[in-house]
Amino acid sequence: MKRLLLITVLGLLALGAQAQGYLRGRAYLEGDYSRTEKFQPHVVLAFDGRLDNGNGLNFGYQAGPGKHSINLAYQIGTDGFTDYDFAYIENRYLYRRFLGYGLQEFNAVLTLGYRNLHWNFQLGLCNRYIAEVPLRKNGGEGVIFEPMNIVFNIEGNLFAQDHPWNVGAGLSNYREFIIERVTLFYYNIHGYYDIDKQWRLIGEAGLHPAGVLNLSSQYNGFFINLGCIYSYQ
Repeated sequence: MKRLLLITVLGLLALGAQAQGYLRGRAYLEGDYSRTEKFQPHVVLAFDGRLDNGNGLNFGYQAGPGKHSINLAYQIGTDGFTDYDFAYIENRYLYRRFLGYGLQEFNAVLTLGYRNLHWNFQLGLCNRYIAEVPLRKNGGEGVIFEPMNIVFNIEGNLFAQDHPWNVGAGLSNYREFIIERVTLFYYNIHGYYDIDKQWRLIGEAGLHPAGVLNLSSQYNGFFINLGCIYSYQ
């Protein structure tokens, strides 16, 4: 736990030092319910920055009962977060720790995307590595490796993304802090409301694959999150 917090703090400091052109912070609370795990709260703190070269960098940390996740992503071709109608490449790394089960998970994702005022599309590949904690020296036992899983994300909004408020919906098999198999989907509705040029209220609700590592007799669980974004330019 202390190591994860240290990595998080160092990552946030590094992002703040590099993001000279644009920086925004996101914080939200998420409630998650499924028949297997019952109700579980999570807290998320994340930062999005635009580097001097115009590319984007994201860093985030999620904590919940017995779970901790660290997310790092780099986007090429985004030209920041204030412009639209562009193609981009995203390289994402995700680490998750399940304290109660003695497991840890490493993910590496590479996607191609296109974003305009109303839509965001992503399609790519993911490698997943699941291992016991601590890692076994013999390597073979207690390790699961899944190469070349397909990941996708489709998001649409009612109004243009520069509108002062908006609602939309999405379908995907991965989110910021979790990556599923290609046959397991997230269904969500989302929205935001701009208080002013710097503060934005955000919310999201939807269905997700249920269970620990999808071991559940019920196909879906439910999640809802509420939070805010602060933008600094």
